[in-house]
Amino acid sequence: MGILNPKSHHSIVRVIQTLLLSHKHIHLRWLEAHIGYLGNECADQLAKEAITKGDPFLLPKQLSYLKAEIKSAALSIWQDNWDNRETGRSTHDIVLCSI
Repeated sequence: MGILNPKSHHSIVRVIQTLLLSHKHIHLRWLEAHIGYLGNECADQLAKEAITKGDPFLLPKQLSYLKAEIKSAALSIWQDNWDNRETGRSTHDIVLCSI
């Protein structure tokens, strides 16, 4: 569905759209899953292998996911520093006692 969106900002979608526009002989269509189409069965198998074997054929993560992971890691580092540093210990103790 993302490929059909002309306003998509996702880089992979934009690349696919450009390729489809320059190769008019390629047509995409939706197929019901698991009904015996050889290409669909092959794609399912490759997807399963990529998930279970940790295939080096990695898909990039969404920017929002990466931002959330970085924020979480930074907050964890900050909290560890706040809890374990000697500097600012009296402030730390006041804040914790008032909670």
